[in-house]
Amino acid sequence: MALDLDTGSLLAGLETTHGQLGRLLADLEAASWALPVPATPGWSVGDLVSHVAEGDRAALAALGGTPSFDPASWTGIDDWTAAQVAAHAAERPEERLAAWEAASDELRGALAGLDEAGWRARVLWVLGPVSARTVAQLRLQEAWLHGHDLAGAAGASWALDPVTLGWIADIAARVIPGGLSRRGQAKPGAVILLRLDGLGEWRLGGTAGERPAPDATPDLVLEAEPLPFILRAAGRRRDIPWHAAGDEALAAAVAATIFSVG
Repeated sequence: MALDLDTGSLLAGLETTHGQLGRLLADLEAASWALPVPATPGWSVGDLVSHVAEGDRAALAALGGTPSFDPASWTGIDDWTAAQVAAHAAERPEERLAAWEAASDELRGALAGLDEAGWRARVLWVLGPVSARTVAQLRLQEAWLHGHDLAGAAGASWALDPVTLGWIADIAARVIPGGLSRRGQAKPGAVILLRLDGLGEWRLGGTAGERPAPDATPDLVLEAEPLPFILRAAGRRRDIPWHAAGDEALAAAVAATIFSVG
């Protein structure tokens, strides 16, 4: 890859994105907090801010070894997020903003205090055990993506810095094998080569857990601009913003199953 995705740059991306989101929210008029957000049907701007705050608090709890959900009674991410939003439905905009600022600040502080072993440590997250680094990467993705959603609802501008672009493109790329598996279209042994202009390339397996050799011959080559690819993976656009060469059935399966949580 063209970008060095070290934990220092991950923290920098979080700081940049949280800062941009904070400025966006601080500039909103009170009435704008009630605007609907097209990307998250049924939620207002205020609801989405509460969702992001609760996600940051959940990440902080996971890092501390006390996940905010019970895996034994887990009914799915939709129920979990709906309960998050409902819990804050009566709050005023200034309360929601203060809650998100506190949660994001505390999360960045906890991540900044991790040593190398801490970044590698496995923690329980909503889709199963992952590294602390992956939790941080997912929180960066969600902060940027929902900032994009909020800006669209409010008619505001929204930028994407190169560091954040690299981290969320990596998430969008790495969900491909898991998406194929979870949706019953796994292709064991297949090799997918994804090239994102200006960022580099990813060699991916056709099913969850497979890691093709660096020189493995690809069955499918996908080439795309990074931002359109990210937005397609996150469900924010429905077209197919990549050029595919090779196994047509595998290309169709990727298009039908790609999904990055956000």
